[in-house]
Amino acid sequence: MPHMSFWKLTALLAAAAWPLALPAAPLKVGGFVVAPLVTGHPTAPLQGALRDYLEQEVVKRAGIALVWTAPTTVPRAFENLRTGAIDILLLTSGRIDTPGATATSWHYLRTQPHLAVLKTSPLQAVQSLQQLAGMEIGWAGGTLVPPPLADIPIQWQFLTVQDWQTANLRKLKLGRIQAVFFENEYSPRYYAASENLEIHLVKLPMPERQFAMAYSSKADKEAVARFDKAAAAAFANDQFKAFLEQYMKR
Repeated sequence: MPHMSFWKLTALLAAAAWPLALPAAPLKVGGFVVAPLVTGHPTAPLQGALRDYLEQEVVKRAGIALVWTAPTTVPRAFENLRTGAIDILLLTSGRIDTPGATATSWHYLRTQPHLAVLKTSPLQAVQSLQQLAGMEIGWAGGTLVPPPLADIPIQWQFLTVQDWQTANLRKLKLGRIQAVFFENEYSPRYYAASENLEIHLVKLPMPERQFAMAYSSKADKEAVARFDKAAAAAFANDQFKAFLEQYMKR
C-alpha cells in the first residue's frame, strides 16, 4: 500500500469527522391568479411566468426544492400564509396585515395601474381619478383598495373567485361593469390576446405598484434565508421584467 502523507491523512480524517450539510427543507409556494405571473386551476399546481423564472434562476442557486400548490382566492392565499399551509406567497403589492407574514425587502416588478375598458367606452383617458366617481369597476375580492382610489366614490364590484381576472373581463364584455381595475398592464394585455377580447387600456395617474413576495413565520428559517438571498439576486435590476416581456410573446 502506498504510504499516505501526514497532511493528506489529517485532511481525510477531518472531512470524515465534519457533519454533512443537510439540505434545506422544501418550501411550499402558493398564490392567487394574476396572469401571466400566476396562472392555473384549483385542481393542479400553479403555473405562470413566476414559476418558470424561479425554477430557472433561483432553485439551483438557492439549493432548495419548491413545492407548488394550487392557486386559490386572495383571502385563502393569505390565510394559508398565516397558518403555514404555504411558506411563500408569490405576490403582494401593499401593506400586509396578515399576522405572522413578512414581505420581502426586495421587489421583482414595478407596475403601473390601469383600467381595462371596452374599445367603445367613452372613457379613453384619465387625467384625474375623480373621473372614476360613480363608475362600476371590477376587482378582486379580499384586497385593499389602493389609497388614491379609496377616496373616490367608485362602485366597486368585487369578485372572490379563483380566476377573478377572467370573470371580471367577461362581465366587462357583457356590459355588466364599466371597467376592470388592474395593478399592472401585463394581465389585461395577456387576457386580451388569449381571450381574443378587444379592450382599451387606460393608464391611471397613480404611483407605481411594487410586486413582492411574502414569507410565513412558520416556514423553515434556513430555507427561507437561502431562498431570499438567491431570489434577491435573481430579481435585481429588472431582470424579471425582461423575462416577462419575452414570456408574453409565447
